Amino acid sequence: VAGHAGRLLFGELQGQACVCMQGRFHGYEGHAASTVTFPIRVFFLLGVENLIVTNAAGGLNPHFQVGDIMFIRDHISLFGVAGHNPLRGPNDERFGARFPCMSDAYDQELLGLARESAQELGLQSFTREGVYCLLPGPCYETIAECRLLQALGADAVG
Repeated sequence: VAGHAGRLLFGELQGQACVCMQGRFHGYEGHAASTVTFPIRVFFLLGVENLIVTNAAGGLNPHFQVGDIMFIRDHISLFGVAGHNPLRGPNDERFGARFPCMSDAYDQELLGLARESAQELGLQSFTREGVYCLLPGPCYETIAECRLLQALGADAVG
């Protein structure tokens, strides 16, 4: 994707070691799920304990405005429903359980810190929380698909 350099940047942020991805692989470019998720496995092996992911997404919630920031509190993976879970295949125990519990996929403490930071920075008027639905792309969703996703409880899609 244009503007995605495909590099890992290593540095420090307020005395803490950090690594950032400058670009990433996308499934719609023809990459296998194992390739798309490879950098996350590398992060784990490097000792990364917290992962903050950002992206642009389409809003489904009628109360959201263009430019709002949504903190994800849960997700709907239509990849997984369709049998394309990135955990398929041989299980490497280093990366966790074969059947991980997804009911607490989003760290409540980190969500709290995000809320506090938004408040301190005066951003609370355009921060939201919601359910993110991930789809394979690369096309945008049809109007009927958006209605379906809203009925499923999705607030944003990407």
